[in-house]
Amino acid sequence: MVRLTPTERILIEGRAKNAGLKPSEWFRKAAKSAKVFPRFTVEETGWFRMLAGVANNLNQLTHLAHVAGLFTLAMKCQTIVKQVEELITKLSSHDG
Repeated sequence: MVRLTPTERILIEGRAKNAGLKPSEWFRKAAKSAKVFPRFTVEETGWFRMLAGVANNLNQLTHLAHVAGLFTLAMKCQTIVKQVEELITKLSSHDG
């Protein structure tokens, strides 16, 4: 069973009539030959996952700012940024 809007039903019935088929037969044939493409690529899905992670981290930082205050949050962020910079430096020097 497939739900259709009145417009979709009229369209399918018209196409089936032009093909000399019953609407159900036309619909089955069309479904068998249809090419379905994923809404997003695997890479794009990964980007959305990363974006969701960033949004989650931002939410946690906002909560921390409300609980511990902005100064504490700023100090924590500076510490994290310094650690990331140190890791990038180590990775860069190890690269070559």
